[in-house]
Amino acid sequence: MEELIKITEQNGAKAVSARELYDFLGYNKAHWAKWYRKNIEENEFAFENVDFQTFTLDVNGNSTKDFALSIDFAKKLSMMARTEKGEAARQYFIQKEKEALQKSTFEIPQSFAEALRLASEQAERIELQAIELKKQAPKIEYVDTVLQSSSTYNINQIAKELGMSAVTLNKRLNDMGVQYKQNGSWLLYHKYQDKGYTKTKTHTYTDSHGNTQSNMQTVWTEEGRLFIHHLFKEKQKSA
Repeated sequence: MEELIKITEQNGAKAVSARELYDFLGYNKAHWAKWYRKNIEENEFAFENVDFQTFTLDVNGNSTKDFALSIDFAKKLSMMARTEKGEAARQYFIQKEKEALQKSTFEIPQSFAEALRLASEQAERIELQAIELKKQAPKIEYVDTVLQSSSTYNINQIAKELGMSAVTLNKRLNDMGVQYKQNGSWLLYHKYQDKGYTKTKTHTYTDSHGNTQSNMQTVWTEEGRLFIHHLFKEKQKSA
């Protein structure tokens, strides 16, 4: 398969230059710094030394930043382009991974020395995989125990984290087109309804006449809480 983007390998780990990927995707060269800040450095779902490593290059006497991307992260960035070139890059990385897997699966030793070499390489790969899993442990734990958690937050808790009142936060989310009020309850607009950001809880109470009443309360999941924080973080950047 034709080499679209150079894939380097060191100690069994494969990586791609973010700069080369950016150029292949056909982005404007003048927007490189803005792109890597948004998609790599400030990406809340990208972890340094797991998804990427930062390094500096000297180009024509000037220092410029670049990133060594894991193949998985390079595929994600390619998908985010939503262009034909982005899809071509994604398919290229998938094919290269398949070729590497087939090579490791069907390589047959031709001598005792070759068998020893393959065994040594296999042991090294297992060790590197163990190190990689250890590196990814905080990320995996976050996804498994936090985003998948059944914990919920009322709007007042999230508002305090952002340094404002619940009334202010509800109004600002309304102004931003996230939610609207109906029959006294805040509901998400259709765009955000199926993303798992909120849940509905039934609250019972006794009114002044001694009758038991109930109302619906919207609470935010951990994923919804993260969404709100990210929303206001992006708004601060653009301000």
